[in-house]
Amino acid sequence: MYVGKLREAAGPVPYDVSLPEAGLGWEKVGPLFERYSVRLAGRVDPHWAETYQRVVGDAPGLRRFRLDMEQASVSFTCRATDGPVEVMTVLKILEGLLERVNREASFAAARLPAEPEASLAETLDSRRGGASSRSRPGSFPRRLVSK
Repeated sequence: MYVGKLREAAGPVPYDVSLPEAGLGWEKVGPLFERYSVRLAGRVDPHWAETYQRVVGDAPGLRRFRLDMEQASVSFTCRATDGPVEVMTVLKILEGLLERVNREASFAAARLPAEPEASLAETLDSRRGGASSRSRPGSFPRRLVSK
């Protein structure tokens, strides 16, 4: 389908923000609520954050998740009476949100003009410690070229 072709053309997914295995913060917020926060693993840049805000703004059920760009973390509140099962359910929803944001931010990055895309590819490759896939023999361009 078209989405699959776009993914192939985009090359490797540039965004892979996720929840870490451990490290959930907790604080009491009044007698009825508790706030949880979790630092995100992966690259949280302005493009990703903009996509995050758009996705959360479009879905009222996701507005409970607050992104803190400075800390690269997300916080949310639960009732003080919620147990671990309810908190884990909210974390699963957050994981789904992060997957959606990663996908949408990656697709948007794949459609960037050639120069920013090249810059993005070089940044990703330098973080991985390798050469750009464009310079590897037999590699295909990451962007479809239309005439």
